[in-house]
Amino acid sequence: MTGQARWVADFNESFLNYRVGDVTFDLFIAGNTRSKGFILSRLFSFLLNPNYEVGFFAISLDEESEPNDRRLRKWILAVKSCMQKHEMKWAWLMLVGQSPSESVKKCIKEAQDRTVGVAYADASSRQVISADAYLGRQLKKYVKIK
Repeated sequence: MTGQARWVADFNESFLNYRVGDVTFDLFIAGNTRSKGFILSRLFSFLLNPNYEVGFFAISLDEESEPNDRRLRKWILAVKSCMQKHEMKWAWLMLVGQSPSESVKKCIKEAQDRTVGVAYADASSRQVISADAYLGRQLKKYVKIK
């Protein structure tokens, strides 16, 4: 995954319809922050980059599954459960939908979690709404909808 010519992580496993408890994520991608490459790249990565396990979770939304505080908290707890199982340092939760209401935008922006970055990709306006937490703001930088 790259963002604006910045390397973010080397994802090496992907799963469709990944179930965690009673939550099903449409997509789950796992990897780490240690890059692979030729000898110099590996040496540079080994000496300077931490080797954190990271994950990316995505949920495609329709009108029935529009996020609210309770539902968003449930999704974040499912992400954290998976993070604990896979010993991840951080993860991103991307919600993909169309034309979110103002209450949904507020709910996303107020998601405050230090280890899970939350963002909403609006497919109709091609904009990304992110949580005000650090990982949410970073996810907004990395995701471009074309």
